[in-house]
Amino acid sequence: MHANKFVKMWQLEYNITYQVISKKDENMEEIKMEEKISFQELFELFQVLKKRLKVIIILAFITTIISIIFTHFFIAPTYQASTQLVVSRSDGDNAVTNAEISGNIQLINTFNEILVSPTILTQVIEELNLNDESITSLSRMMEARNASNSLVITLSVRNENPELAYNIANKTAEIFERDLPDIFNFDNVSILAPALIPRNPVSPRITINAGIGFLVGIMSGIFIVFLLEFLDKTIKTEHEIERLVNLPVLGVIPGMKPEDFKIKRTMSDLA
Repeated sequence: MHANKFVKMWQLEYNITYQVISKKDENMEEIKMEEKISFQELFELFQVLKKRLKVIIILAFITTIISIIFTHFFIAPTYQASTQLVVSRSDGDNAVTNAEISGNIQLINTFNEILVSPTILTQVIEELNLNDESITSLSRMMEARNASNSLVITLSVRNENPELAYNIANKTAEIFERDLPDIFNFDNVSILAPALIPRNPVSPRITINAGIGFLVGIMSGIFIVFLLEFLDKTIKTEHEIERLVNLPVLGVIPGMKPEDFKIKRTMSDLA
């Protein structure tokens, strides 16, 4: 009685263990099948790109040439002139205290705003006779900035005319230094380095634009290749047949070219 009960328990435990192992084997088989399918799909994608590689290369070459030509002939070069101003210590003081330096640094952001404010730019327009420029258009050419915890303000002016950029930068710094005591009651700003006439443009950069054009061509080529492949509904390999009908391929008839028939006909004639 006890023996039969023990045998039944052992058989039950064996069946449960067998089912668990079988389930694991089935899961492993499914995982392997999914990995095989994924690898096969990646391989097919690679084959598609390889088959139409010329299309991608030609498009990348064309877009690169177009970007270079467009940059060189249709985008006007822009020049940048920069001048620097420094917030100095109070007149008559031989030593600079930390409190004074900290206070001057806190004023830098305010000075950056005043430097490109309508109060300064209006006088720049009048003294340089820039009647065709407005305060808004002039402010768009200019940028005032300073490094972190620095007492030096850098004023940069960009324009298609290098001499005009040079004149605007120096004139703005000169008016700012002259009129700041009346505007802000602060006279400890001086010109550290005047602007020079720029010789080389800062934009556009042909190398960067050519690289962007090349990347655009590559991406466009890949998109067109996959679009052509998507629109092509013909079956090309036996793997596609297996995937479509879910049946194994028993045999493959190799393709024959007209030259193969000519060779066979010549051999039959000789015989």
